[in-house]
Amino acid sequence: MKRRDFIGTGIGAFAIAAAGRTWGADAPSNRVRLAIVGCREKGRGAAVVQRAMEVPGVEIAYVCDVDARAMDYAAEMIEKKSGVRPKKEKDLRKVLEDKELDGIISETPDHFHAWSAVMAMRAGKNVYVEKPCAFCPKEGEVILDTWRKTGMVFQMGSQRRAATSFREAAAAIRDEGAIGETKWGKCWYMTKRTGIGNGKKVAVPEWLDWDLWQGPAPRAAFQDNVVHYNWHWFRTWGTGECGNNAVHFVDVARWCLGVEWPERVVSGGGKFWIPADDDWAWPDSQNVTWTFPKSKFITWEGLSCTNMKPFMNVSTGALVYGTKGSAFFSPAGGVDFFDLKGNLTRRWDSSGKAKPITNTDDRSGGSWNDTTKEHLANFVECIRAKTPEKTFSNAEIGVKSTFLALSANVSQLAGRPIDVDPRTGRLLTKEGAEFWSREYEKGWELC
Repeated sequence: MKRRDFIGTGIGAFAIAAAGRTWGADAPSNRVRLAIVGCREKGRGAAVVQRAMEVPGVEIAYVCDVDARAMDYAAEMIEKKSGVRPKKEKDLRKVLEDKELDGIISETPDHFHAWSAVMAMRAGKNVYVEKPCAFCPKEGEVILDTWRKTGMVFQMGSQRRAATSFREAAAAIRDEGAIGETKWGKCWYMTKRTGIGNGKKVAVPEWLDWDLWQGPAPRAAFQDNVVHYNWHWFRTWGTGECGNNAVHFVDVARWCLGVEWPERVVSGGGKFWIPADDDWAWPDSQNVTWTFPKSKFITWEGLSCTNMKPFMNVSTGALVYGTKGSAFFSPAGGVDFFDLKGNLTRRWDSSGKAKPITNTDDRSGGSWNDTTKEHLANFVECIRAKTPEKTFSNAEIGVKSTFLALSANVSQLAGRPIDVDPRTGRLLTKEGAEFWSREYEKGWELC
């Protein structure tokens, strides 16, 4: 019996639990072998590699990147810290052929998220994928369908779901009624970006496989203002500021309000600060309202080029309003509860510790307690226990929160409100239908 089959049996699960108690998570029988897909030194991937290696029992078996420099860097770092040199492979499809691989961590650009997740689950691999987990609403439908059919473990990288402070506060709101019946989640994101200019078509760098980088996206000539970050602002590869940043706190608001799919989505805004002839294709200013059944709603205000602190003296965060009070979720990880008169009634710091009530106006919550390691540990624990529904941001949670950002983009592109079936998350209006899915490169079709 292979290790994977053994883990999947009741006997195997019991034996591994015993092994964990006897020899620890690093016991060979308890080891979880993962591939990191996207591991650039100065990108999110490298940071996640480091956190993954801190989780007991994790072996980074592969580093996979279309950037040869990134693979070399990650492989050397992993070998130096763990003593084991991972295999290097630029094509995810070849990585998925390894029958002994337990899962992947996808740190790819947005256009590759759903494709990597779905293909991995179809290959019998578990998936940790960064937000937004899909590029368009239709891809979210495919992710959910695949997750339900395969039973693989899925975790979206909404790391605040692993923060003790946020988890305790959300439980107090939903289970204890700490702020009464929740009605409105107000979310925002402000930063100071500049334009990306007009890209020049140049030769592809020798270290980059441009064809593989594009993956499921329609082919385009390489230009010098896309790789490695500005792809966010192109409609072929990115999802704009809404997909890039709204998901973080919109997810928190949806969590606290206890809502699933919206019934109406309205997005307004446009490209007001970036020069009109700049290659930046998404709005730099956007205001979205999602209306849900039972008179609940969420709003998000995003300004890419105005680094203001208009609410609670922070540039990003969420306020949840209820009939008996409100809750402020700070970017640093702290949470404050207020009564209807604005008095502070309960407080958690970023580590999740209850804080004494004071008269301070400091609403930062302290320095952020990065919970990437805890989020990854939850993912690994669920792989071992074969409990796909127990990840902090499973496919059901991740797809629904991602849907909010993607449906906002559909409304924005359609230039009008869109109506959604709140039971299924399917589009009810004709307007917006052309933006519900996407175009794929031949041979890379997902839906």
